[in-house]
Amino acid sequence: MSPFDDIRQQFEAAENSGDTDATAQLLADDAVLIVPDYPVQEGKAAILSFLREISSWLLSAFDRRIAYASTETATLGDGLAFDRGTFAFDVTRKSGGPVTHVTGKYLWLLRRDDRAPWKMSRIIVTRDDEPEAEADEAARG
Repeated sequence: MSPFDDIRQQFEAAENSGDTDATAQLLADDAVLIVPDYPVQEGKAAILSFLREISSWLLSAFDRRIAYASTETATLGDGLAFDRGTFAFDVTRKSGGPVTHVTGKYLWLLRRDDRAPWKMSRIIVTRDDEPEAEADEAARG
């Protein structure tokens, strides 16, 4: 298993459980998070605050489990690498309702100094078109 596979699995597990302390271990201090529908989060502290807020209401109101699948990883010199791939999740309100299937793409830039562990430096996420359940409701509506 490559270090990038391990980071991806740890990030996925942390996101699914809402464990921001585990996420913190994966981030560079100057990390940047770019996700749809929200302002850019700059710095580890800002990212963790954002993730705590999102995870709090998301995990209390929805059943959701994300899975990441890498398409390409590469090391660019000694201290820079990237992981590019896709993600998918189904989300359902805990109170019931339709299942929404969401897919998208990600690009993670990773960095390390000397022989230190790889850290996520830039996290860029895009969502594919609108989620299926929302599109179905819009078509009926």
